[in-house]
Amino acid sequence: GTKILLAEDHPVNQRVVQLILQPFGLKPDIVENGKAALEACETTKYDIILMDIRMPEMDGLEATRAIRELEERRDEAHTPIIILTANAMADHKNAAIEAGADIHVGKPVTPERLINAIRDMLIASRRNVNAAE
Repeated sequence: GTKILLAEDHPVNQRVVQLILQPFGLKPDIVENGKAALEACETTKYDIILMDIRMPEMDGLEATRAIRELEERRDEAHTPIIILTANAMADHKNAAIEAGADIHVGKPVTPERLINAIRDMLIASRRNVNAAE
């Protein structure tokens, strides 16, 4: 029942993530840009968001900031956002964290790194929810 949003404009990368998640019974909702990711978050509460940085219309950093603003406006719980990007330089990682992302996973994405990042974020998120109750 884990709801995952994948914001990724490249069809091959979309398929790679789907194939990594499939054995775990996870089927992400897929959008092709940050604007569509924000729109999806306006109508659905996701357990985790996988966000590419370089996308048309609205990039992943802008979308991450907008999702954080949406959560704040609605007084909603923090949704873990994992940035998936080939931009692996320290300043790219810092920009992602400053935008509100929780973790940065470099491309090419390996199954082990992606699943571990998702698991870690879900565990941390559930801990935070239990602590708030």
